[in-house]
Amino acid sequence: MSPILLTRTQIDDAAWNALIQDSPQCVIYAFTYYLDIVCLDWKALVYSDNRGYQAIMPLPVRKSFGVEILYQPLFCQYLGIFSREPLTSEQAEVFLKAVSREYSYISAYHFNPENEPLLRGLSDRFPEFCIHSNTTHWLDLNQRYSELTAAFKKDSRRNLRKAWEAQWKLVVSTNIHPLIYLFVSNHSRKIPGGVNPNAYNLLEALYQALNVRAQAELWYAAREGKIHAGILLVKSGGRVIYLFNAADETGRREHARTFLLDQYFREFCPGSQVLDFESPEVDSVASFYKSFGSKEIPFPAIRKNKLPFPLRQVQEWRRNRLKTT
Repeated sequence: MSPILLTRTQIDDAAWNALIQDSPQCVIYAFTYYLDIVCLDWKALVYSDNRGYQAIMPLPVRKSFGVEILYQPLFCQYLGIFSREPLTSEQAEVFLKAVSREYSYISAYHFNPENEPLLRGLSDRFPEFCIHSNTTHWLDLNQRYSELTAAFKKDSRRNLRKAWEAQWKLVVSTNIHPLIYLFVSNHSRKIPGGVNPNAYNLLEALYQALNVRAQAELWYAAREGKIHAGILLVKSGGRVIYLFNAADETGRREHARTFLLDQYFREFCPGSQVLDFESPEVDSVASFYKSFGSKEIPFPAIRKNKLPFPLRQVQEWRRNRLKTT
């Protein structure tokens, strides 16, 4: 196996999306229309034979100081290697070597959970990479609602009871603006380093693209005509992604997002999908997701800085500054 590097214009969208759809690693982040929205630009490592694309790896890129950087875009939890057949360690190693050869600076690149065992076994062969493990939480929806809620932790059962006592009304919508407003007003100031205003334009464009494909559920919790919380769920194949959510003080205090998730469980359980909570590395948030009975799922990430002096020092300074602001 010897993958080649293709630019965006060289990629066959139909062949690419067919492989993603059929791959054991299938996730919505990797479809071309999704990547086109969330990435400034992207390339790909592609292995093909006379049957067409057999293994692919999307590579989001941007330029800084004239250097092409591999990075992880917003609203895209993980990417990695996608294949028609289960990957072998040897095949994964070939892709990693190609990535290392091509990029001297990787600010972050996240691999899908299905790639995790392979990267764990290969970590010693790539000392140039800083490899670490991230965690998300998956909840199996292929069970009856009664079985699902029976596995809720005590906190979730109590919060759900309070949410129903609050008499929330479910509002199914196609207007993303109230959700963005809730986030800007109640959450954005708590984000380290702040939020680039363009992120909200990106979210709106992404929602519109998903909605026309019937892949988005946008639900709000309201009372007396006022919206207090909202969630955006994205559906594709065997996975539902809890992509974005927000709540004001009333919504948080009276567990409006728990109400919305419960409404989703009631409507779609039992189903053939897994709910991916897209967990940030925040203990309190992870604890909330685990309270629904979800399981921790690791996925690997890599970084690399082999830039020449002084670019290496500049990039490290920028990274450390973001961590402390």
